[in-house]
Amino acid sequence: MATPTIKEIAATFGLGEVLPASKTHHNRFHIKSSSSDALYVVSQKTSTGEWQCACPGWIYKKPGKERGCKHLTAMMPALVKIGQAA
Repeated sequence: MATPTIKEIAATFGLGEVLPASKTHHNRFHIKSSSSDALYVVSQKTSTGEWQCACPGWIYKKPGKERGCKHLTAMMPALVKIGQAA
């Protein structure tokens, strides 16, 4: 069985549009906010493999708390598969 592509995994999990890689990030795609019409970019940092999100919950980390957001938590099964397919 062939390894699924990032686009196939994104479609299976209902993720948004797959975006081209940038200089610092790959496995990039849009996700829609659950509370507004905003679109955020979820991507994997090329140098570390860390998944990141462009939402306020990720960007504005609270002191004493681990960085994260509800988008990354909810999408982790898809992100693991995307990381394996890359």
